[in-house]
Formats: sequence, structure tokens, C-alpha cells
Amino acid sequence: MDLDSASQWAEVLGLVTIFGAAIYSWITIKEMKKDRKASSSLKLSELWQNKDFSHGSISIWMQPDDLKSFKELEEFHGENYPKVFTVLLTWESIAITLHDGHFDFDVVRKQFSLSMITAWQKNKLIIENFRKEQESEQAFEWLQWVAERMIDYYDGEDEVVPAQIAYKDWKPS
Repeated sequence: MDLDSASQWAEVLGLVTIFGAAIYSWITIKEMKKDRKASSSLKLSELWQNKDFSHGSISIWMQPDDLKSFKELEEFHGENYPKVFTVLLTWESIAITLHDGHFDFDVVRKQFSLSMITAWQKNKLIIENFRKEQESEQAFEWLQWVAERMIDYYDGEDEVVPAQIAYKDWKPS
């Protein structure tokens, strides 16, 4: 084999190596994203395992729609007020993290959308009044943002099929 042929084979081998490395990198990145999504999903689902968080979320569902201030919210919830406030702040944190691309929208939507929407709807008047008092639109801005994104998602769907119907034929693989 002469030097010309050897150099051409070396170039071909180099290109195959680079192409193989690119494919391997693509597969690795895809797997890392899948693992990250699964990991974040598990981490988020742990919230429901926390008794105080779950209790705070249930308390929000039970509160009337016409509370006007954080003082009324505290009076209504009494000793559960810190749990309720923790839920509201958790939705804020998740919304920021979702916006920054660290959580998958569908993961957050499937686990929390109804609770996020309810938290915003039940506390909208309180938050709007608080914003007026503080002369700042920033109070619970991310709770509003995430609830509106969830509402937009459902409004954009022709029909939202509940999981028990949509996946009734699902079998583990």
C-alpha cells in the first residue's frame, strides 16, 4: 500500500470515528435528558408524600373563593396557614424552575396543574389586593404565570381526556 492510499484510508477512518463519536454523544445526551426528566419527576412527586404539603394543598381546595387579604387567609386557615403559604411558595419555585427549563412542562402539568390552577383561582383576589397595597405586580407573579400557562394548555386542547380513560389499555413493558 502506498502512502497516498494509506492517507486516504486514514481520512476515512477518521471520519468514521468522528461520525461514531457524534452518534454516541447524541445517544448519551438523549439518555441523560431522559434520566433527568425521570429524576425530576420523582423529586416532584415526593411533594405529595409530605403530610404538611398535602394538607396545605387540601386546605387551599377547601377555602372559600372570596377571601380578600392575607389576614383573612390566615384567619380562615388558622394553624394550617403556614402549610397553605408553603404550598403557594412551592408553586412559585416550581414555576421559576419550569420557566428556566429545568423541569419538563408535561411532568409538572400531569402532577400539579389542577392544584396550581386552583391555588391561583382561590387566592387571586388576595394576591391582587396585596399587589395594590404594595404597589408592585411581583407578588406571586410566578404562581399566576404557571396557572395561566396550565389554563392556556387546557384551553388549547380540543378535548382533555382523563388518564383513567386515555390510558385504560396501557400495559407495562
